[in-house]
Amino acid sequence: MKTRNIQHLPVFLASRAEVVAVVQKAVIGDDFGLLYLVVKGEDGKAGLIFRDDFDLTLDAVKIWDLHCIKSYAYGEELSVYEKKLGDTVFDRQGKELGIVSDFILSPTEKQVQGLEISSGTINDILKGRRELSLQEVSWKSVKSGVLAGEGSQEE
Repeated sequence: MKTRNIQHLPVFLASRAEVVAVVQKAVIGDDFGLLYLVVKGEDGKAGLIFRDDFDLTLDAVKIWDLHCIKSYAYGEELSVYEKKLGDTVFDRQGKELGIVSDFILSPTEKQVQGLEISSGTINDILKGRRELSLQEVSWKSVKSGVLAGEGSQEE
C-alpha cells in the first residue's frame, strides 16, 4: 500500500458500524514504522490515532473505540515521509535512478517495506515508476541514497 493512498481513507468505528473521521496523513518515524495517523473528525477537529489502536486495510482504517482518537492540539514533529520524499537515489556509477515519490507500507505490519522511485513524467508514463525494497537503498546524505552494497565504504 502506498503511503499517499492512506490519505482520505475513512476511519470506521466497528462498534457502531459508522465512519467517524477521515485520514489526513500518515506519520512515519525514523525507524520507517507508521507511528500514528492524523485524522479529521466529523466535528472538523484534528485528532491522532496511534498505530496499536487501528487496523489498516486498503479501503479503511478500523477502530474499536472512539476514545482511541487523541487530541492533536499541538501538531507533530516532521515525519520521515516528508524528509525523504524528493530525495535522489543513485546507482554505483553515479547515475541518477530517480527521486523518492512515495513509501510502500505493509498494512499488517505498519512498516515501510519499500520506496517508489520516479524518473520523470515521460519515463514514468512509458515504463512506470520503479519500486525498490527499503533494504536496497543506503542513505549516504540527508538528501540522497545509493543502491545498498554499491556505495563506497567511506562515510
